[in-house]
Amino acid sequence: MGSIVGNNKEQTLRARNAAVILVLLLYCFAGTLLTVVNKFAIRIFPYTNILLLMQNGATIIFLVIGLYFFPNTFGTFSTMTKNIILVWTPLVFLFVIMLTSSLNALLYTSVPTVIVMRNLSTLTVAILECFILDGKTNAVSIGTLIAMLVSAILYAQHDFTLNATIYAWLSVNIFSTSAYQVYVKKIVHMPSIENIGSLGMAYYNNLFSLLPLLILAVIKGEVAILLKDFNAVYFFQAHIMIPIVASCILGCCLSISAFKLNHLISATSIMVTNNVNKFSVIIISELCIESTLDGIAFVSAVFVLFFGWLYSQTTKPYATNLFIAASIMLGVLGSYSFYKANSSPFLEHTLNTSYRNTIPEDANGIYRSYLPPIIRHKSAYPVTPSIQIKNVTDFQLPSICVNKSAAIWNKCDPRRCEPQFRNIKWKYPTITNMGEKTSDFIDRVLKVAWGSNPPSIDLYLRSGCHGIMEMRYLFESIEIFYPKFLGSVILILDVGDEHIVKNILVPNSTHNYIVGFEHVPCLPGRVLNQYSYLYLDRYSTADYVVTIDSDCVFHSPVTPDLIFRQGRVILASTRTFEWQMWYASLEAMMGPGMYDGHYMVTQPVTFAVSTFPSFRRWFYEDKGRCYEDHLSQLNKNHYHTFCWMCQLGSYLEKTRAGQKEYDLYWYQHMDHPQLEPILRYSAHVRYEAYGKPFCPAFECYEETVNIVFGQGLCRAFGPSIFHICANQSNTDYINNVTFLYVYNEIQAANQTARTNALRAYLARLSAATRFALKLM
Repeated sequence: MGSIVGNNKEQTLRARNAAVILVLLLYCFAGTLLTVVNKFAIRIFPYTNILLLMQNGATIIFLVIGLYFFPNTFGTFSTMTKNIILVWTPLVFLFVIMLTSSLNALLYTSVPTVIVMRNLSTLTVAILECFILDGKTNAVSIGTLIAMLVSAILYAQHDFTLNATIYAWLSVNIFSTSAYQVYVKKIVHMPSIENIGSLGMAYYNNLFSLLPLLILAVIKGEVAILLKDFNAVYFFQAHIMIPIVASCILGCCLSISAFKLNHLISATSIMVTNNVNKFSVIIISELCIESTLDGIAFVSAVFVLFFGWLYSQTTKPYATNLFIAASIMLGVLGSYSFYKANSSPFLEHTLNTSYRNTIPEDANGIYRSYLPPIIRHKSAYPVTPSIQIKNVTDFQLPSICVNKSAAIWNKCDPRRCEPQFRNIKWKYPTITNMGEKTSDFIDRVLKVAWGSNPPSIDLYLRSGCHGIMEMRYLFESIEIFYPKFLGSVILILDVGDEHIVKNILVPNSTHNYIVGFEHVPCLPGRVLNQYSYLYLDRYSTADYVVTIDSDCVFHSPVTPDLIFRQGRVILASTRTFEWQMWYASLEAMMGPGMYDGHYMVTQPVTFAVSTFPSFRRWFYEDKGRCYEDHLSQLNKNHYHTFCWMCQLGSYLEKTRAGQKEYDLYWYQHMDHPQLEPILRYSAHVRYEAYGKPFCPAFECYEETVNIVFGQGLCRAFGPSIFHICANQSNTDYINNVTFLYVYNEIQAANQTARTNALRAYLARLSAATRFALKLM
């Protein structure tokens, strides 16, 4: 009899151990992959609340099916009582905040940043436990938590995606996660809750979360946008459906295994498992999605996870020694980080280079491989600075158009605008160490860079009276960083804006300006601006045209390698970033399946001037009617996402645009991790304000512009040219906007590739600078 009982106990123990191993493997598998898969999913389906609805709904469906077909395994779910609902409601509230804040942070930042910062919930849980659950602590525990916080701060300083909005979401996630964990510990042993069971907890947690998630999806407009722009042909493609379905399956597995694991192993074991998972997630993310960590950030992330694990081991005899050793290493890392912060690797060519008494390189060879094989006689370029005022352009539809009586083509010239002016306080160095005007010095460097026979390139801007202050900042940046000798700066305004010209342009400018005025059809402002760009060949006779928005400013000297690669115009695009915003409007204009990507993410964007009439010709031949006839019938719902650059880019790539036109471009799909990254050379100030996600006020706008100019000049030339740069070596903001767009990751290239690309740009610029100085 005793042997039978012993065998039964042994079998029960084996069965329990097998269950623990199975659940633990499922938890590790789902926990490791879910964050990575979610990152893929929200890149192509950025409706965070709807994605969470799908994940939680999938969990409920799985549990209901399991309960129906496998009742012996799944058991039964306890009936909900009023008392259970009252106790459970706060838990669900925290659960929803925890999920939404995590996914919203993941939408804008890297996987490692989310993992590292979420680990700080250990710190806040400890604080809450002390006040709410009367938790006990000791000196090593407190020291471990402080060290974890210091490690996280060190990580944040080296986070390539550092942004106030991102860290706001992460802060909400940390506090909601902490409150959730403490609340679970408080209620889990209540008699009314204990009987629910782990699967019952997973079921009711996910069930009660559906309504608040649906409400959030409606409030944020996700439901309306999805219903309006839903395209079944596009949505049900494999590359879109696989990440979404995978995230639902993994979310279901994690939810069930997490509750089950809490009943099978200790809290310490769960914490150790979580830390192993987190480290695995960081490694997989760096290898499979994008590498966003430099060496210091990676080591800091390891320290955050390590101290999180050590916190669970503080009662062990080895904890104190480990804490002391790790703290010393953290101190060394912090000291090294401080040293690096004051000697940026991006400035090694400018901080440590003396441009004088050096042997000049062969100037013609520095950028030769980048320039296109176009030679024009020098007389084709403006020789002296001037301002040419064009006559007012009468708005005329092409003769091939049929629907010329459409209301949108009536003349709607705006009323006279009285712009708001304010004095600007420039804080960038206007004179070099040699006493030369900054813009003149940079122009001499750019003449070396572009050589004796550069292509003709106009700079084109379509704006109006209300953008007058933005244009004043932009034109100052043109004066500093944009070549004076490539072509004209073309500014097109509305009829009625004639009186503002004298207040926009830089006094005593050395550029050649062409200013034109257009009668305005009755199109909404955004569509009018976009449509006008499609006819810029009416004003430009250059080979190429750089287009830019009025709320941008240049931050780097514009050398050939920023515009061309292997003799062709760089045309960058992304097929994942904000695709849901732009594809419906584009396909409404160009037809189903024509969306090829988002081409507006680099600002400025360059095109060959010949592409504009080529696009209009193709449109007429393909659609059987002119562009304007089609535009007059466009649904007004598409006005706010009308994108002329996206249309031109998709035309070139989808139709091949005639081989000759197509071959003018270097097509850079930024989602490809193996391609050399693109260097943006302007900042979209309104959406990339210094330290802020959005900047409508002039105060922060002006602060950002001054930082752009100061950091741009110091990164490009350093203290050998500008003394002020000896004390202003931090160029983090400029480095970020060089590779990100409105603080979003748009390039798959890792940070090593980005650093190498920027160093190579600075090395070429340094060589041109040495040659220019030799010619003084």
